[in-house]
Amino acid sequence: MKKNKKSPLKDPPLHTAGQSLDESIRNLAFDGLAIFFIMTILSFFLLFELLYLAFPSLIVKWLNQTLPPHITPITIIISIISLIGIIYCIFRLIIIVKRIKSYKLGRDGERIVAEIFDNLREQGFVVFHDIVAGNFNIDHVILTPHGIFTVETKTYSKPHDGKITFKDENIIAGNMNLGNKIIVQAEFESKWLKSTLKESTGKNYPVMPAIVFPGWFVQPIPVHLKKKIWILNPKALPSFIKNEPKTIDESDIHLAAYHISRYIRMYN
Repeated sequence: MKKNKKSPLKDPPLHTAGQSLDESIRNLAFDGLAIFFIMTILSFFLLFELLYLAFPSLIVKWLNQTLPPHITPITIIISIISLIGIIYCIFRLIIIVKRIKSYKLGRDGERIVAEIFDNLREQGFVVFHDIVAGNFNIDHVILTPHGIFTVETKTYSKPHDGKITFKDENIIAGNMNLGNKIIVQAEFESKWLKSTLKESTGKNYPVMPAIVFPGWFVQPIPVHLKKKIWILNPKALPSFIKNEPKTIDESDIHLAAYHISRYIRMYN
């Protein structure tokens, strides 16, 4: 008699850096395979119809069928539909390939940043990656005696001497004006985490948003921006954190870490 078996793991694992992007890449790859399969079938249809249009008598003889050995409207319609379908599939595949390339760059950027932040655990800091919340995710969260920090990682291809600069509240990456959407996004993520911790622990934790650009030189943050958000190369973030005054005791760090890990295991 077979005995019922179950997993020995009581809880699902925490997320790794870039996990959400990895899942998106896999989903896109499956979509691409399905579209390629459809395109292959349509290509066979189109090839057959073209051969039938060019050599109707030969095709009829080959198939040993009583098909009319001449061009009919339905033959032309099927050929046109097949051609349109193939063009659409090619267009969709090009989009999917571009998205996968972009997602891979973003995923690898998150992993490189995670390698930097994971070293902070040796100093007693707590680090989480890829916290999914509804229709958005927080790339990294760092819990320290100096505060809690939500980190949004942005990985862009850059020219040899690419720099991150600022104009008003807009971020300029080389020649690209990224606007202020990333800032709004990062601030929203920090407010969400602050609210979630307040609801689950009853404590009002200080949460600071940060945006990091791996591989880019980032000019000093304007004073009016620095008060509400940090925009840095990820290698500079640990120093910024250590220069902040200590505002959270060790027991509160452990409390926040417990509630964040519980949220990830329950809802992610």
